[in-house]
Parts: sequence; structure tokens; C-alpha cells
Amino acid sequence: MNDLADALAADRETDLAGAELPAADLVALLTAPAPPGAPALRLRRATVTGALRLCGARVGVPVELRECTFAHVPDLRMAELAGLALTGSRLPGLRAGNLRVAADLLLDDGFDAAGPLDLTDAQIGGSLRLSAGRLRAGAVADRVVVEGTCYARRLRADDEVRLPGARVTGNVDLAGAVLSSPTGDALDLTGVTIGGSMLAGRHATGPTFTARGRVRLAGARIGGDLVFSGAEIASTTIPDPAEDAPEGSRAPVLPAGIVDPAACLVGDRMHVEGNLELDDGLRTTGTLRLPNAVIGGYLRLSGAQLASERGIALLADGMEVGGDIEGRDTGRGPFSCAGQVRLVDATVRGTASLSGARLATPDGYALLGDRWHVGGELYLRRLRCEGTLRMQNVEVGATLDCAGAVLTRPRLRPDGTLRPSLDLRAAAIGKDLVCVEGFTAAGGVRARVADVHKSVQFVDATLGTSGRTRYALNLYGLTTIDLLLLPAAPPAGAVRLTAARVGTFTDAEELWAAEGGVTVDGFDYQTIVDTRITDTRTRLHLLEQATGDYAPGPYEQLAAAYRRAGHEDLAERVLMTRQVRRYREAGPAGRVWGALQRWTVGFGYQPWLAVCWLVLAWLLGALWFVGHVPTPVDDGQHPVFDPWIFAADTLLPIVNLGQDGYWRLAGASQWIATGLDVVGWILATTAAAGAARILKRV
Repeated sequence: MNDLADALAADRETDLAGAELPAADLVALLTAPAPPGAPALRLRRATVTGALRLCGARVGVPVELRECTFAHVPDLRMAELAGLALTGSRLPGLRAGNLRVAADLLLDDGFDAAGPLDLTDAQIGGSLRLSAGRLRAGAVADRVVVEGTCYARRLRADDEVRLPGARVTGNVDLAGAVLSSPTGDALDLTGVTIGGSMLAGRHATGPTFTARGRVRLAGARIGGDLVFSGAEIASTTIPDPAEDAPEGSRAPVLPAGIVDPAACLVGDRMHVEGNLELDDGLRTTGTLRLPNAVIGGYLRLSGAQLASERGIALLADGMEVGGDIEGRDTGRGPFSCAGQVRLVDATVRGTASLSGARLATPDGYALLGDRWHVGGELYLRRLRCEGTLRMQNVEVGATLDCAGAVLTRPRLRPDGTLRPSLDLRAAAIGKDLVCVEGFTAAGGVRARVADVHKSVQFVDATLGTSGRTRYALNLYGLTTIDLLLLPAAPPAGAVRLTAARVGTFTDAEELWAAEGGVTVDGFDYQTIVDTRITDTRTRLHLLEQATGDYAPGPYEQLAAAYRRAGHEDLAERVLMTRQVRRYREAGPAGRVWGALQRWTVGFGYQPWLAVCWLVLAWLLGALWFVGHVPTPVDDGQHPVFDPWIFAADTLLPIVNLGQDGYWRLAGASQWIATGLDVVGWILATTAAAGAARILKRV
């Protein structure tokens, strides 16, 4: 005892080399008035016998008990110490609720607690160091306050580590820590406040952060970054997804609440001022929950590997990201997700990139992003997806780029047919929708009543699966300036352009050869660009082939587009073709009447043909009357008969050439004259209407 007092006065470390030290002597030394100027009690390799009870005690000097062994659980509840170091010490547990430490609390570098470590409501004026420590029964540190940094690098814990409501002024560093829990929660940081960053990734010289059990960060506030780069987090209590799934449902049941047993990381309502880094080889098993989380900077997912037996791998409904979502391959491999990604009502103020990502929820929703708001571009380039990408009512400020994406095994309907692989119903896109460079959608694409401000491009795309897709491309009610439909092969399903409104329409023969036809009722376009279909006759044939029943709208729309482009002759050809088809499908009488109009007056669109028939009728009539001169009505007037003028006077309505009305016609001559009169009225009216259209164009 005297030797320890002398060592304390001389600021000398005492190495007992395993010798026993009664706990009562140590308590007496620590609670006695400290010698003047004594800096610290430094003791190494002591075996403390008996119970070290400092409950409510006030120790005026820092205490360093390094590599010591305690036979009983030290009781430091409500004690006040200038500083405490138990570095490398072994003890059956530690009771330190409401402990006050003015400086650092060191429980590191070989510190080994066989029983629970209790720091409930403790206040630490410096840093809390747990690095390379071992907590065999976990730790309870509810509402602990650390004015410095919490270091827990390479910490090993065999039971839950609890810090709910904790407040740490600096960083929380868990790099390389290995936490395991048989009860489900490996690390509980619910409601913590961290002034700096939380680092739970790879350690420079050790393993990566590993949690075998839930990591709970619900309601946490982190002033810097939250880093799980390269970490491994696995839920240990994943239930059978069939237990509560509705019968016949292929949609994963939405986990409710932070007690979700399938979750591996719970970040509900979490607020991170900096970046959230879930990248660089992060591996998770279970649901990664981020609903209503607020991320001030970036969300990085590049190289992450998420998986969930429950069905939802990433749940981020209502999440707000102030920067970008970065999920493209940056050298650590692609972002891969075996389970659904949910981003319903999420907001990303910057750009979101999942280019090259691998999503797998076969026959279900791989990405559920209804009402997702992206301020910049949304990149899905070279995405490989088994399942449906459903983004109904999505808002993208710039371009949605799906170039080279391959979407297979979409969600199924009850009848076994495929739902759309890409569902953009009611989407609002600020610039372009780009599906080019081998884009493939086994279930087709639905962009019903979507609003795309610049262009929609399907170039060299493969759409639908033969016999299993209702609509290979459903653009009902689409609004855009440029629509390019140049598929690599005929769509394996119907193409629906009904009620779409576009400025410029560019198509290809493959489009019109769609397996289920092309529906164009109410399809309104201002200009048509002939890039692959240069022959109007071919275009009309394709239009007839694609539309099952006759409807005038598609022909009138095509004719109007030709007129706006200055091709009046092509417009009239289209309208004539419309009439031909109309009468051909109107029954025998209709076909006869249509053929008569076509060859006599060209349905009124070829006035020169009417003039030719007028001339022919005049010649035939004149030749008849050359050999069949009628008798005068009144011999006293002595009229002179001219068969050529008489035929013209009979044929031309309104015009009076002085021959009509002076001759008595009977028999065949009377019928021929009447026929000339009827033919004249019909053909002259048609010729006049055609001439009027020509003069109007001039």
C-alpha cells in the first residue's frame, strides 16, 4: 500500500507482474486525498482481489489500471474520475452507470469484459476508446455522452452493443469491428446524435466492419458522413416470407416499423448531413431500411451487394438525398441487389445513376419507384434486371437514359402474361427518354400518358416476348416533341399510339410489323420523317396491315403531315387510299360504288380524270348524234344542227351554247342525251371542286 502511495506521489508506474492487490487497498488509495502534485495512479499487471467498489466516490487523479485482472465486477456507478484507463485489462464485467469521467475513458487494446459493460447515462469529457477490445456479453450505454470521439476500431462484441440516445461530439469509428448478437440486434444507435462522422467500414490493417445482427440507426442525427463501405451486415432473424404473404401474391410484403425482423440495417428517419456511403463491396443480408431518411450529400451504392430472403433488399420510401445517388461501377464491381429496391416518394435533388447495376427479383418488381423525384438525369445504362422496373408518376428533371439495358423476367399477371418490364405510366421527364443501343424489354414498355419534354427514342430496341406480351409498347396519351420508333425487330406484342401527341414522328417498317398490330386512333403528329420508309405506297401498305379495321383518322393524320411538309400529291394519294379501303370494306354495293368513283373522278382528288371523262363523253355523244340527227321542234325557226356543239351543250351544265331545246329527241337519242346531262353534272362538279383546291393551294 505504501509503495503504491509512493509511486502515485512520484508519478511512477507500478508493475505488479500478476501479484494480488486487495480491492479495499486500491479503494482506500483512490479515495484518500491525493499527494500534492500527483498526476496519476498508474498500475500494471495487478490481480485485483475482492470487489472494487467506487460507487459515488470522487477520485481526483486519473487512474490507469493496465493489463490488470479483476476477480469481481468493479462498481463505478455515479463515481467521478479525472480519467480512467483499463487498457488490456480483464474483468467479469463493469458497472458504471452515471459515471463521470472528466477526460478519456480507455477500454481498449485487449480490454476483455466477460460480463455486461454498463455505461448507462455516463458522461465522458474526453474520448471513449474501445478499439481492439472484447465485449463477451455486449454493452449497455443508453444516453451516454462523449464530448470527444468514440473509437471502437476492431472491437469484438459477442452480444448486443446498445447506445440509444447517445451523444458524441466527435466521430464514432467502428472500422473493422466485429459485432454479433444471438438476439437480433448487434448495434443499437437509435436516436443517437453524432457531431462528426460515423465510420463503419474497412480498417486499414484489419478486417472490415461486420455485424451479425441488426444495426439500428432509427432517428439518428449525424453531422458528417455515415460510412459502411465494404462492411458486412446480416440479419440473424429473417422469417419465412411466405408466412404473411397474401396467397398468390408475388409482391413482397412491406416491412412495417423499425422492429422489422428481416432488417439488417434500420435507418428510419435518419438524418445525415454528409454522405451515406454504402459502397465498395458492402454486403447485406436482410432489408436495408432508409424510409424517410434525409441525406444531405451523396448516397453511394457502387459495388454494394444487397440481398434479402424477405423480398425487399433496399427500402427507401420517402428518402431525401441532397446530392446524387451513385450506383454505377466505379472499379469495385457493379451494384447488385437480390431483392426489391423501393424508392416510393423518394427525392434525389441531383443525378441518380444505376448504370451497369444488377437487379434481381424474378417475376416481381425489381425496382419500385412510384412518384420518385430526380432533379437531374436518371441513368439506367447497361442495367441488367430480372423483374419489372415500375416507376409510375416518376419525375425526372433531365434525361432518363436506358441505353443498352436488358430487362427480363418481369412481373406476371394472374393469367401468366407478362407485365411491362419498364413501367413509366404518367411519368414526367424534362428532356429525353432514351431506349437505344440494344435496349431489351421482355415485357415491353408502358409510358401511358407520359409527358416527355424533348424526345422519346426507341432505336435498335427489342420489345416484348412473342405470345406472352399484350403490349410491346404502350404509348397511349404520350406527349413529346420527337418520337423515334426504330426497333431492331418487329415488336412481339401490340404497339399502342392511341391519343399520343408528338411533333415529329420517325418510324421504320419493323414497327408496323408488330405482332399485335399498331393502334393509332387519335395519334396526332405534326411531321413525319421518312428515314427508313421512303416509298409512300409501302407506308400505306404497312398502315393497312397494322390496323385491323378501317378508321379514317390514321390516313387523315398522315395526309395532314404530308401537307405540312409541302407534299400535296402524297397527301392526296393517302386520302385516295383511304377511300379505296373505306369502300372495299363496305360490302358488294359499296365496292362497286367505290370503284366507280375511283376510276371516274378519283374520289374527287384527281380533277383531271373528270375532265378526261368529260371529253370522252363529249366525243362519244357527238359521234352518236352525227349519225342520228334529231328533228327540229319548230320547223319555222329553221335551226341548224351541229352534233359537236349539241353534245357539248347537253353535257355541260348551266352553259347554254344555243343547241339545247331546239330538237326533238326520241328513243336511244333521248336516253343518251339524258345520260350526258347526268354525267356532265357529276363530272363538271368534281372537276370544279378539284380546280378550286388547286387554286386555293396556289
